[in-house]
Amino acid sequence: MGCYTDRLAADIANDCENLTIAGIESDILLIPHGDVDKTATTFDPTNPLLITDLVLKAGKTGFLLEGVKQTNGYNTEFVPGDDQTPDKSRHVIRGRILTPSAANRLQANKLGKGESYMAVVNKKYKGAESKDAFLVLGWDAGMYLSSKTENSIENDGAILLELSSKDNMLEKDDPKVLLETTYDTTLTAFNNKFATEPPV
Repeated sequence: MGCYTDRLAADIANDCENLTIAGIESDILLIPHGDVDKTATTFDPTNPLLITDLVLKAGKTGFLLEGVKQTNGYNTEFVPGDDQTPDKSRHVIRGRILTPSAANRLQANKLGKGESYMAVVNKKYKGAESKDAFLVLGWDAGMYLSSKTENSIENDGAILLELSSKDNMLEKDDPKVLLETTYDTTLTAFNNKFATEPPV
């Protein structure tokens, strides 16, 4: 039961040169949960919340949910357990489909067909040497479409989406940081949608 009794082991310090900034860099990358190769994906040996190489299965790719300004975003929340269940975390991403075309409606409709997704976001906050820019949400169980609304007189008629952890399938931990050696190499992988064979 040691995994449920971790305790604080270091200071939580402020870095005045790298204080937090709100927002993400517009786009969210959605990856079908089953398309991630968890065996090949690697982690920092001293920090289980730091992914050092996110690997997808052969022939698989992520899918971009394009945003403008801060139309897309994420949030997480701590969910305390009771005497019989461990503490967990809920991961949520939200987005807007700003072009409600037939093609985009088809993809939005597919989001509601039972598949779970991981999401990769590039935060406005980068941290020292841009090592803390990318987060992976939904690593353990993935997020499912939990809300999809469209109102002709609100939000300029955009389709609003939200994917979140299910109540009975919460995440074991907070979102994981992703750093594949440097910010630039991670950004390249993100732009290539982490595909095994990037587009030319």
